[in-house]
Amino acid sequence: MAEYLRRRQLYAAERGDRSRRVMITAAAGAIGAAVLVGLVCGAAGLAGGTVAQVAVLTGLAVLGVLAARHYRVPPEIEAWRVDAEAERRTARSLDRLTRAGYTVLHDRQLADSAGNIDHLVIGPSGAWVVETDAHRGPIRQNAAGVWAGKVPLRAMLGLVAWMGEEATGQLVAELPSGWQLEAQSVVAFARTEVPNGLALVDGVLLLPMAGVADYILSAGVVLRPIDVAMLVDVAERVFPRYEVAGPPPSWPTRSRLRGLLRR
Repeated sequence: MAEYLRRRQLYAAERGDRSRRVMITAAAGAIGAAVLVGLVCGAAGLAGGTVAQVAVLTGLAVLGVLAARHYRVPPEIEAWRVDAEAERRTARSLDRLTRAGYTVLHDRQLADSAGNIDHLVIGPSGAWVVETDAHRGPIRQNAAGVWAGKVPLRAMLGLVAWMGEEATGQLVAELPSGWQLEAQSVVAFARTEVPNGLALVDGVLLLPMAGVADYILSAGVVLRPIDVAMLVDVAERVFPRYEVAGPPPSWPTRSRLRGLLRR
């Protein structure tokens, strides 16, 4: 969610940067098209009133097309919006775990990393790093890896596994000596089903979004309430909320946006 908001802000800033140029270009294009059409209609012998009407309508049409192109949302931003909505749905599903003694931390920043954890769940069954995936299926696995439809998931699963390892290491480093902890990495699929209801690939648990909370609840009890409280306290300090801050005005907005969209 935070990443979508950040990219949306950068897109709005970039659009603001070029609005004046676009307005000048659009006005010039509309006037030029109107004049050209007026000349053609005049040469064709149309009445003066008809020529004026056609020229005005042409200019307005050109303005409309250029405005639509300027204000349209790029497909990259729309894809992030879809991901953000899927993440919100996962958050709502996980939040019901609070009634069972769990704490759910959303949009948490990893130290020394540009990435963020979608959801960090801590409770009696341990710590869970939950990432949301909004690709459409079907989910399948073959010798080349795991796929959601035609989209390969190997890189994404590797990143989620790394995030689980990083979360584990950063938590253990702040806990008292002797703590045994391993945060389980989970991918919650929001727009497709997982064959047989779950799968484990390279240490990452694949689950349908609607089944993540139930799985966490059914995983057993490994932490006492006092351990859960201590772990939550550490997690809130180690993983601050991923803040969405506006871009520094001294940076070239367009180059920032293009750099992000290439990731």
